Amino acid sequence: MARIPVDVEIEIDRFCNNVKQSTYTRSVDLALATILILKKIIGESKWSNASELITMIRSQAHRLNEGQPVDSITFNITRRILKIIREVSVRIIHGKNEGSDISLTLQAVLNDRATMLTMNDDEYENPDDNLQLKKKQQVQADLTESMPINSIESEVPMHILKPELMDDLNWYATDVELSVQNLAQQALAHIHANEIILTLGYSYTVERFFKYAAAKKRQFHVFILEHAPFFTGHKMAINLSQANIPVTVVTDSAVFAIMARVNKILIGTRSLLANGGLTAKSGTYNLALAAKNYNVPLLVCAPTYKFSPTYLPSFDPVMCNSFPSPENILSYESLFQSSLDIVVPMHDYVPPELVTLIIGSGMGNAPSYVYRIVSELYSAEDNDLERSQKKSSR
Repeated sequence: MARIPVDVEIEIDRFCNNVKQSTYTRSVDLALATILILKKIIGESKWSNASELITMIRSQAHRLNEGQPVDSITFNITRRILKIIREVSVRIIHGKNEGSDISLTLQAVLNDRATMLTMNDDEYENPDDNLQLKKKQQVQADLTESMPINSIESEVPMHILKPELMDDLNWYATDVELSVQNLAQQALAHIHANEIILTLGYSYTVERFFKYAAAKKRQFHVFILEHAPFFTGHKMAINLSQANIPVTVVTDSAVFAIMARVNKILIGTRSLLANGGLTAKSGTYNLALAAKNYNVPLLVCAPTYKFSPTYLPSFDPVMCNSFPSPENILSYESLFQSSLDIVVPMHDYVPPELVTLIIGSGMGNAPSYVYRIVSELYSAEDNDLERSQKKSSR
């Protein structure tokens, strides 16, 4: 039976408190912290095989994501690590890596086992080759239907799985740590000379994207929407100006007026959904509508750990948002405070038809291709983590 030690439980509580207190200001920091806590769970907990490990991690996913929206980075990292566990398990059983598609690799394992059974079973020693082939195919079909992935995972013991799994997790952590840098290296392919590029508020990924292009002597001008009432655009303007990038801060209300002068829009995102839509900071939807009206391309910078297999229509939109204190809008000392209901949503949903290109850690893709990337990143059986959380909260 899988069991988590007390000291790891304390680490999990510390991680959850840090998330609730917004200690991780950058999304990449949250992603790396999630990988670290899951490595602690895997490395220091008691479990006997891959199946028990997967069950234990799934049981902790809701706890790690407590207080966050359903399409958070924590869920995505958890799904990816579960996929890595399954990949390593199948690789150990099969003896070689058939690629990233687990379904194909698992099918090869089942086919190999079926072939061995039919070769060793005297029942199928029939001179009629056609009949023997049909029986062999029937055994393969029966094995495929009767042996779920869990039975494959339960055959991989801890002492064999853990060393290879920890190596893969170290590689994955390095990949996440370098994801923003790798994404920024695509800047020269998307930012051309003397362009005017519009962005909204502050995004660490977008900042690195701009700075990489400027470091390569690419000349361009950045218009920055200030993103009221938080005014994070001012931080972006200061950081870019320090890198000698020409910037102009624009009020949010002027987005439609300046759109005719803009060559393209470059924004970050909190989460990229399976249908190609995205959740981003408030004001992005208005920005996308104005861009659509003027046929200005909208480019989204999204590292792979922000790709989520969820669909916003499956959940309450309020559940997928966060609402900070309205103090920035109206002071608590105001005379009108008691007679007004002030809602301050942090994020907007942007449908895929308003997005032109998704710039990931590899190459740019259309929003319609996101579902394929998601299917390669995660296992289908882990896509129900949010629904499981919703059921458990009832």
